Amino acid sequence: HALDHEVYLGLNLRNLALAREQGFDEVIAPCAACYHRLASTAFELAKDEKLAQKLQNDTGINYDHYVKVRNVLEFFAKDIGLDAIARKVKKPLRGLKVACYYGCLNTRVPRMEPFDDIDYPMSMDRILEAAGAETLTWSYKTECCGASLFLSSEQTSAKLVAKILHDAVARGADCIAVACPLCHNNLDTKQNTWRKEFNIASPIPIIFFTQLMGLALGLDEKALKLSKCFVPFSWRPEMSVT
Repeated sequence: HALDHEVYLGLNLRNLALAREQGFDEVIAPCAACYHRLASTAFELAKDEKLAQKLQNDTGINYDHYVKVRNVLEFFAKDIGLDAIARKVKKPLRGLKVACYYGCLNTRVPRMEPFDDIDYPMSMDRILEAAGAETLTWSYKTECCGASLFLSSEQTSAKLVAKILHDAVARGADCIAVACPLCHNNLDTKQNTWRKEFNIASPIPIIFFTQLMGLALGLDEKALKLSKCFVPFSWRPEMSVT
């Protein structure tokens, strides 16, 4: 998207067309960057018929513009609904203090109507509150973690990640919940090294919000792969505050 706008659009056009060919009229993207790219492409092609036709001619891909791109947080909060989630909870996450991290892209697709507040979103907070957790007020929920700079400029990403970890730890969070694999990677994989370099007081698990939902819904920790993170996370119902 930074080097060749039409190639970027063409790649996303192909994914949208494949979804349509297989009979889907909606795509849910459980990754902030993927959601951003797919939603931006769908929006741009819907607004610019000449560009859409040129890309179809250049690529040989037919696309009828009828695929809606959904954010995974929006899907759970609005389509499934908070009340429905709460009714399914078997093991409420009472007493678990969670810092919900949205990252810089989930709620910020240019020109599109956002599904949540762009500066201080709350959809993930509400989902996890419905699961019984306590979500924290903190300062870095939409700050950038460095995204793919983790690969090309690791130290730049490290400085950004350190600020996020510092604040979550200082607020007393038991874990940071994320909704994007790249955010998870950046916050988790090098944390032990970066904690020492940036004097972060304690390790903090980085967990997908869906894993926390799984715990509340009664799924087994092994099935949820909670021990596979670089900073392991474990939660027991008896830890909760009644």
